[in-house]
Amino acid sequence: MDTCQNSIEAYLDASPTRTFGFRLWHVQHAFVRHFEAMLTPLGLTYMQYVMLRAADYLAQAGEQPTQTRLAEVIATDRMMVSKVLRLLESKGLVVRPVHPDDCRAHHVVLTEAGRRLLARAVPVGLQAQQQFFGRLGSSRMEQLSGILDELLQLEGNPIASSRIVTATSKGVS
Repeated sequence: MDTCQNSIEAYLDASPTRTFGFRLWHVQHAFVRHFEAMLTPLGLTYMQYVMLRAADYLAQAGEQPTQTRLAEVIATDRMMVSKVLRLLESKGLVVRPVHPDDCRAHHVVLTEAGRRLLARAVPVGLQAQQQFFGRLGSSRMEQLSGILDELLQLEGNPIASSRIVTATSKGVS
């Protein structure tokens, strides 16, 4: 029997809880639950926070982000982005005027209320990240960051970065 066949049989005999994908899925969901619990007093979900943060970041970088661009940056489908943006718009946190370069597209702009809420949410987000991952200690957090960046680079994902931002970092990137 070849090595590949042995690996397949071992995989099929093992509990799914012993696979990387299953465990990564659970860690990601545990992190989101922790993050959302901290965002609840601000009336935001994790996805709403991510959307506001990405739109603000792109605007600060000189872009006028469209729904498609936000979907690229946060690695989700455009329908999810559209759904979340409609909700953020109904809360008065963003507006979506026609994009100046493409009349078929709309760009996303945080309102004053959206910027104020994000200014309150960013420290909460950093604290949530630090509480969840900080249990590993700074050295192991850096290790994990490096491993995640390596996997992202192998996938050709441009967000890979050697620097993680924590609640104790100077500045927010």
